[in-house]
Amino acid sequence: MMNSAPQRGLIYARWATYGFAFLIIYLALLELSGGFSLGGLTIPPRWKPETVTFPLALSIENYFFIFFGLIILIPLEKIKEDKQWKIVFGIICVAAVVFAFAMISEVMAKSYIATAAKTKARLPVFQAILLFSSLGQIPIHLFVRRPNLLD
Repeated sequence: MMNSAPQRGLIYARWATYGFAFLIIYLALLELSGGFSLGGLTIPPRWKPETVTFPLALSIENYFFIFFGLIILIPLEKIKEDKQWKIVFGIICVAAVVFAFAMISEVMAKSYIATAAKTKARLPVFQAILLFSSLGQIPIHLFVRRPNLLD
């Protein structure tokens, strides 16, 4: 039974991973479906359709979000073979960096669109949260598998 504060923190971090995974999968599905509308409640997609000039790239990004969300849900702590764990962990590391790059690219694209429209881009707070949450997956998955490295 896990009793120490770092071990409890790892449990909370793993639960935060589940929330992050479901959020990015939801965002991707929302974007792929063109938004959500139920009566008076409307949740638009992240990108306005009239500003998307390369829809294939947006679709690829959304499928990648789904892939990343699913891969971080893999319970690495239950993989017995070290070689398999290293392969999956390596995929998570690369995917986290690619996800961070996608968030940076999104911020830059929205800034260019705003500049072209002679408006000011909104602060990229949401993208920054997603970026750091994605990069946070690397130490979470490492320490969940090897909690002795925390000492």
